[in-house]
Amino acid sequence: MKKILITLFFIYILSINIYADKIKYVFLIVGDGMSVSNEVALSNFLYGRDKMLIWNKFPIQTVMTTWSIDSYNGKYSENNFDCEKGYDTNIAGAVPYPYYNSEKADGYFKDTIPADYAAASTAMATGKKVYNGALCYDKKSNKLIENIVDKINKRNEYNVALVTTDNFYNYVSAGFLSHNRTKTSYNKIAEEILSETKPEIIASQNDIYEMNNVAQSNGYYVLDYPEINKPQVFNLLNKKLFLRLKNYYVPQPIEYFSSDSFEYRNPDTKFSNIVSDVTNLLLEKKKPFFLLAEITDINKANCENDYNKMLGAVYELNETVKKIYDLINSNDTDMSFDNSIIIVVSPYSSGMLRFKNYLAKGNLPRQNIAYSKTTIVKMDTNIDYKTKDNINELTGCYCTGARSNLFKKYINGKNIIDNTDIYNVLNDIFVNE
Repeated sequence: MKKILITLFFIYILSINIYADKIKYVFLIVGDGMSVSNEVALSNFLYGRDKMLIWNKFPIQTVMTTWSIDSYNGKYSENNFDCEKGYDTNIAGAVPYPYYNSEKADGYFKDTIPADYAAASTAMATGKKVYNGALCYDKKSNKLIENIVDKINKRNEYNVALVTTDNFYNYVSAGFLSHNRTKTSYNKIAEEILSETKPEIIASQNDIYEMNNVAQSNGYYVLDYPEINKPQVFNLLNKKLFLRLKNYYVPQPIEYFSSDSFEYRNPDTKFSNIVSDVTNLLLEKKKPFFLLAEITDINKANCENDYNKMLGAVYELNETVKKIYDLINSNDTDMSFDNSIIIVVSPYSSGMLRFKNYLAKGNLPRQNIAYSKTTIVKMDTNIDYKTKDNINELTGCYCTGARSNLFKKYINGKNIIDNTDIYNVLNDIFVNE
């Protein structure tokens, strides 16, 4: 009996030490389409000056190239390529707008084929550049590419969870959780995620109704998001959860605000609360986790050239990061900045927002109406969107917490990383260490 107790004791000690030197909790927070000018716009609106968002105080602050093979200026080879041929810093700048303002750079962005979400997410999830349109798939060799979640699942040490404002089979989510030759094969992508990748928790929208049944047949407990906080819902710890987000709306900015800067149409579905609730459910499962939280509405707003909606979506991202940061720092859980890491990144830029005049705190752009004999022209005197598409502009990347210095291995002399380096850091966290 004594030998059995001693053996059990050492097994317990070993189980503790497995994660003693490892990161237990990994948060990858993604703002689809967020440009640095979007960040500046929100910071000015909230605080009247730049670089006041939560991630602006993180120890790691760098910018990232996002190009795909489609825009490579030359013959691309996976083992022998020049990053400057994918993003030419001499023309486009080594820092993004508004810190580098050049008509030549703007022309370069307009004339270059931009990376789409499939190529951008694949690069971050696999460490490999691909052509636009493919999710973790090499069109040249017609082969699937192993992504970081594949590696995590093989090791079975971490739970994986997804929270997104869009469908779970779209945008960056699809790049981390599936493999497909075409990003628009939504049914196949959804089925792969639910039946093969099988994240522990999925919180998302779902426009393919039959996927509710597919989720249930693969062991998921399906319910609408607010229901998880009702007293009658219990015993969720041993279930995989498929949470459907309904009635989610981006908050609207309030001009010249006094106390509240944004108003919510449905306060019960704040993205920050959803991510916080999912985090707490994961913690109750008593297992380390990788949580991918993605806000797609920034890209949607930029593609619509909707400044107010963009502010609301970036605000949601900032509030979400603040909530995670505060939760880690609260001492209310076993999370700390010794065992947790937050990475905030934009996989690509869209909209090409440019400022004619910087807006003061609490101010929104106003349109002046010019009349002629035949037309009425609405002209905004403060801001200008130069496109409704993606561009290969540098985007922001920020990190804090345990092993955040891993990024320093990949930041070059110009303080730039490539989007493939997101995979390199995640691989260092989950595999190499």
